[in-house]
This record gives sequence, C-alpha cells and structure tokens, in this order.
Amino acid sequence: MQMVITLVIPVYNVEPYIADCLQSVMRQTYTGPLECILVDDCGTDNSIAVAEKLIAEYDGPIGFKVLHHDHNRGLSAARNTGLDAARGDYVYFLDSDDWISDDCIEKLTAPLQDGDLDIVVGGFVTVGGPQIVLPKTLDEGKYYETGITRTFCNYGVYVMAVNKLYRKEFMLKNQLSFEEGKIHEDEILAFELCCIDKSFYVIKSDTYFYRIRDNSIMTGNSDKFQKIANCFGILYGIKERMKKYENRQGLFDFYMFWIRKVFGMVEEVEMDKELLCYADKESKGFIDVIPNVCYLHNKHDRLAYFSCRRVGTYSSFQYVTKIYANKIQGRILRNILNVLPDRE
Repeated sequence: MQMVITLVIPVYNVEPYIADCLQSVMRQTYTGPLECILVDDCGTDNSIAVAEKLIAEYDGPIGFKVLHHDHNRGLSAARNTGLDAARGDYVYFLDSDDWISDDCIEKLTAPLQDGDLDIVVGGFVTVGGPQIVLPKTLDEGKYYETGITRTFCNYGVYVMAVNKLYRKEFMLKNQLSFEEGKIHEDEILAFELCCIDKSFYVIKSDTYFYRIRDNSIMTGNSDKFQKIANCFGILYGIKERMKKYENRQGLFDFYMFWIRKVFGMVEEVEMDKELLCYADKESKGFIDVIPNVCYLHNKHDRLAYFSCRRVGTYSSFQYVTKIYANKIQGRILRNILNVLPDRE
C-alpha cells in the first residue's frame, strides 16, 4: 500500500514565485495519494489569488486545500496549521518561493518500501545566489540514532526543515512543531531532532530548488538589533525545551554546543558599544539552565561555565573563551576544573 503524502506550503507575499512552486507540485510523478495544503498567512499581494486560480484550472489526482489564517502569524504558525490539518502518513514542508523536482516525492518515498522511517532527507541546490555549502553530508543510506547526536545540526544533515519527509506519527509522538514567533524556527526543531531516537534515510539526489532572493526572511536587510534578537531567540527556544529532554545523557554538553553556535552567529554582526550592550542584555542568564560544572564533560566548556555562571552574558562568554582561556590563569583553572568528577 502506498503512503499518503501531505505537502504543506505556507503562502505569504510570494506572488512572483508561487506559480513555479505549485506547478512543480502538480508535475509530481509519484503515483500514490498526494494532498497539498496551502496556508494563507494573510499577505498583502495576490499570492493566494494566483494559487487559487492555478488550483481551479488543475485537473489531476492531487487533492489541494487552502487554509486561511485570520491574521498574519508567521512561517512557523503556518507550518503548524498545515501539520495539524495533514491527513498523510508523511508530511513534507515546501516554502512557497522554492520548487521541487518532478520526481521529488517519488524518490523520497522509495526507501519506505522497505519499512517505515521517521525521516527521509533529500538533497538540494540553491538558485539565484551563492551556493550553500554544507559542512558535512552523510552517505546515501539508512541510519538509526539513539541518544543525543549532532547529525541534524549540519553534522551530516542540513538544518532546514524543508525537503524532508516526516512521519506524522513520529512528529505527534514526540510533540514536534515549529516555534511560533521565531525567525530561526528550523534550528530549534533541529535541536529536538538531535535529542530524539530516530530512523532516517539520506538521498543524495537533488530534489529541492532553494531560491535565494533579496527580500526573503533569511536575506532581508533587517537591522542589526533584530538580527541579534533573532539569534538569541534560538537559544531561548532551546532553553524552553531543556526540561523535555532532561533524562538524555549529554544534554548540557549539547546545550553548550548550541551556545557556541548561536554566539558565533551573533559574532558575525558588526557591533558597536550600543549593540554589544544590547547583546549582553538579550543573553543575560543564558547559562543558568546548567545545574553545575560537573554536568559538563569538556574542559573548555567547564571553564566557560565556571567563569560566566555569575555574570552570564554574551561579552563575558566571548572574553573567557577567546582571551582568558589563553592566559596562564585561565589554563590553570581549566586544568583544575577538568579533574572534577563527571555527573549524569
């Protein structure tokens, strides 16, 4: 029996691109049941009108449905609306300014013939801008992971939520959804995926075309204050989920990994004194979720935690890790902390 696949497409101010997106869905070679849910997030252009006209003219097997928000709620909320309404065994998220290959769903569902998988990941290419180069990629094939891993943090699989088949039962069982009100919602989901036991399959074929455009959420010229706030929003979202995974061994080591990752993103913003003060205000107390130094197993993380535990801000962390750690006092303290017994 072929799997039912639901494609979820949030729609917001993409009038020049929505036709390419929808037509790529309509061309799918997958012969099983497909439904496509468009979520109208109350844009100010004619995106939905264009989409509804294409759907009205479509004569094919795919079941299209348009859901309407009563006000603009953002990408995360639109994805969650589509996920809640999905009737498929698997859900696939597609951004409305991108498009997919004609055989995308056919290729991603092929590994399911040998049994259920929690996630199937396809390859992607960027169009209209510089190519996105992934730090690491896994070989094609099936994987099973238990405990906390870093695979879905660009350690083998890209962070983006798109171009992945998610088993809906897996999403519901693990209470997975997108953090509303955050720009970097994919990173927060990636954190959770790294904390969960899962089976997944990697396909090397490029099945997704990721459009780089000047006014997208990720490339728009938002001011520096907003960019900093967006970065720390990742950390807040992860902190809120720490309790959910408190029994996972290595959780606090993983949290320190995310601190370094997020602070590295903030560091890319050219900052003056005012911006640095803002970053410190936004990051204050970032480290207080860790019970004590013995829950950390890396000597560098121990030094950073011990030195920042009272004044936990972005600038204090940067000073400790980039300057103090290389001073004689820092190296001595790091070695002393390293002999403390591990916990967990």
